[in-house]
Amino acid sequence: MRMARRMTVGACGVLIALFATGCTSPDQIQIETLQKKVQDLDAENANLRERLAKAIADRDAAIAQARALRQQLDALNQQPVEKGPKGWEFAPGYAWTSLGTDFLFAAGQATLRAEGRAKLAQVVSEIQANFPEKSVWVLGHTDSDPIKHSKDKWKDNLDLSANRAMTVYRELMRMGITPERMISGGQGEWFPRANNSTMAGKQENRRVEIIVVPPRPAVGTPSGPGEMPKAGPESGSAALVPVPRE
Repeated sequence: MRMARRMTVGACGVLIALFATGCTSPDQIQIETLQKKVQDLDAENANLRERLAKAIADRDAAIAQARALRQQLDALNQQPVEKGPKGWEFAPGYAWTSLGTDFLFAAGQATLRAEGRAKLAQVVSEIQANFPEKSVWVLGHTDSDPIKHSKDKWKDNLDLSANRAMTVYRELMRMGITPERMISGGQGEWFPRANNSTMAGKQENRRVEIIVVPPRPAVGTPSGPGEMPKAGPESGSAALVPVPRE
């Protein structure tokens, strides 16, 4: 009798458990599991589609940018490359020559040597003959060594390079290039052509560059695409475009 009562109570417990779990069969559990996997795959597919759409958009933007750059490069290549005297380097619309400051000036000084003055006379002749309409930039450069023997004259390399450029500017003006065509400036040690860790590199970096560029518009004339910005005495500063390097 007691045993039968226990069996009855146990059976009731099993029934309660089945009702509590919804009487889920193994097939139903498998179906629900598969449905969950399908939902997860749908979510993953949506994420992949979103990432693919972004990748395609990024690709299209990159293609458009590359096409625009190619058009700019083609337009630049269509410009005639300057040709001129020996010792000058050329790019479309630009030409430049570098004069070593060891030849132009004594160490730490900004007074022209006699041989430097003779070289500038040759440069002026070349500019007037080959680039009569161009503007002229005069840029001074130094190596990275700090000033020692003439530090009472110059604040730093930038100061020395600017004063050397101004000396050359004044000499070019004295030799016939009008100041309206010219801009001078110094870049100190900040635009080297060679490695400053070697003596040969330092010597190459000590230079004055004379660059001929497209003429800037007259005062009051709006600048169009590719034209020089207004600069000089009337504006007080110049936007200098780095010269192409080999």
